Amino acid sequence: MELITYETIRNAHRAEKEEELQKLPSGFFESVRSWFSHKEKLKDTTLSLLEVENAKKLLEDIINRRERKIILSALRTVRGELPPSSLTDEERKFFDQLVNTLKAFSNEMNEKFKNFDEVVEEKIEEAKKSIEELKPEEKKIENTFIKPNGKLLVKALVDLPRFVGNNMESFGPLKTGDVIFVPEEVGKLLITRKVAENILE
Repeated sequence: MELITYETIRNAHRAEKEEELQKLPSGFFESVRSWFSHKEKLKDTTLSLLEVENAKKLLEDIINRRERKIILSALRTVRGELPPSSLTDEERKFFDQLVNTLKAFSNEMNEKFKNFDEVVEEKIEEAKKSIEELKPEEKKIENTFIKPNGKLLVKALVDLPRFVGNNMESFGPLKTGDVIFVPEEVGKLLITRKVAENILE
């Protein structure tokens, strides 16, 4: 915390008239408060009291100017610019709250006034991404069912009674839509007769 004098406050006020947010001395506001308290306790001369009153007006103007600059900086930050580097700790909290509030408001307004087709398109893109993420797992599952031991995975297109394959293995009865593994020869016969279809080529 730096030593504060009336001249320190005047210099800070003079600098803050510039467009950019100015860098204040370390612990500036705490030091000014201590300086005010010390001066008011002394009450030694009329000149000293006038100095305190003038310093309070200067400080109020400093705070107002910095407040306006911080608000404008928050708007610029939301739009993509870098945040200012000359914030005090108290101002940093205020600045962060402003940025978060402005971002939330901007997102809310964009969502409200966004074209309906754009919203639908976004949802479709999100769904596509989700599907893409699932594809490797789907392929893994599919591969475990492709022709194990020379068999075909077929789906019955009609109701089929129990039947016997070439190796005397019995199958069915099957209802329309039932899915079953059958030897390749049996599967091809069912497919040729158009009573079943191959699920996986």
